[in-house]
Amino acid sequence: MEDMSLDLIPSVIRPIIEWGIREELGHGDHTGAFLAKPNQIATGKTYIKKEGVVCGLPLAKMYWEMLEPDCEIEVLAEDGDECEPGQVLMVITASTKVLSAGERLALDYLQHLSGIATKTRRFVELAEPFGVTIADARKGIPPIRLLQKYAVRKGGARSAWYSLSNAILIKDNHIKMAGGLTEAIELVRARGPHTLRLECECETLDQVREALDAGVDAMVLDNMEVDMLRQAVDIIGDKAFKEASGGVTEDMVVPICETGIDQIAVGGLTNSVEALDISIDLYDMKESTKRTIDRARAKLSSVG
Repeated sequence: MEDMSLDLIPSVIRPIIEWGIREELGHGDHTGAFLAKPNQIATGKTYIKKEGVVCGLPLAKMYWEMLEPDCEIEVLAEDGDECEPGQVLMVITASTKVLSAGERLALDYLQHLSGIATKTRRFVELAEPFGVTIADARKGIPPIRLLQKYAVRKGGARSAWYSLSNAILIKDNHIKMAGGLTEAIELVRARGPHTLRLECECETLDQVREALDAGVDAMVLDNMEVDMLRQAVDIIGDKAFKEASGGVTEDMVVPICETGIDQIAVGGLTNSVEALDISIDLYDMKESTKRTIDRARAKLSSVG
């Protein structure tokens, strides 16, 4: 069965795109509008210039259609696809003034979200042999956090946190507010809704033991070295869900997985990502696009 949680709901994303249009165009495109000839139509092709996981195509399509409802769009890939350098993702036929006005924002969505999906896929592939889940953290940029979390899911990971309303997560400052870890757990259990899982962030093995004694459902093992993390996992066993978090990089994934952890949370999936290089060219492919694609293909060949 298709996972509907991976879909973008048009009524939800439309205001985001409208906001982007207002910011991008203001009171007009002062370059393309002056250069476009009356009734001039052109075709633009969207090329991926480096290997990666594409994401954001439905947003780009909606964006073009909002600028010019009668434009013709052919989408040649799907979000979550692994694409090769030079692959055409989308073909847009529209007035030249619209193609000029829409190019940058359409690319901003595609490049940023594809960068997230590509980075996420690398983490997922590293953790997959161990049966460990990769998840994002509660980090993102309003009002596009929804889109960033969508890109994480298209990369194959779990989007665990969207906002403070998703769950109860007791962190260091909460512990200070309550006067202690056990006190914090008891307070939220007494006052919080029964529908929210109770999770606690632990920085030491003593906190792990205390949280277990207090009966938490899940623990975030925060910024622990691998040896300490392994000890924490042994202490917890199957008594609570175990998540490792804190500055996790690609080279850390396998050692962390080997501890027996259930899940790794990676804030860098959304807040420290390199955009995937994508280009929209009218008519023929421009020379700089050709050079970038050739370099990317040569690099792939040398690795292969």
